[in-house]
Amino acid sequence: MGLKWIFTTMFSVLLRPDAFWKDVRTNLQGVNVMRDYAAPVIAIVQLCKLPFIGIPRMAMLLSIICFTVDVAVLYLLSGVIVSLAGSESPESIQNDVMTVLCYSLTPVWIAEPFLFTGAWRWLFMAVALFYTLFISRLGILAMLGVENSRIEAFSRKSGFLVAMAIMISFTLINGLIRFFTSF
Repeated sequence: MGLKWIFTTMFSVLLRPDAFWKDVRTNLQGVNVMRDYAAPVIAIVQLCKLPFIGIPRMAMLLSIICFTVDVAVLYLLSGVIVSLAGSESPESIQNDVMTVLCYSLTPVWIAEPFLFTGAWRWLFMAVALFYTLFISRLGILAMLGVENSRIEAFSRKSGFLVAMAIMISFTLINGLIRFFTSF
């Protein structure tokens, strides 16, 4: 997949999430969302953060650590949410959960360069978090089935886990930024 596909997908996720999830549900063959979408988006965001830190070595180290944190949060959330689903065959639901997380965490990743805005960073992350929860709820409902009480409960629980993981990740990345920019 090329940069054009990545940016088209990113804008589609952000601007038309309802239509996006309908399209993903029908046209997902042959796409490894982690390799083809999530990792490149995280890397692009990390490259956007480089100019905000004056020392190139510190900027590169911070970008590598933040990339690792973002990918670790993605995999951790995927494993916890799959185990939360309690399905008889976790392999069948694992791809759907990873797909939902890879696409729905886009607002959080895009908001990361705004962590350098001082006091406004909390507002940017709060907006990104709420929009992520909205996109992930739509994704869970689209990918895992029709709207019923079991899916609603699963959606609420997974939304809580996503919010907690994002807040922990945000606090960790914010601390790393303060540490690396203090030199």
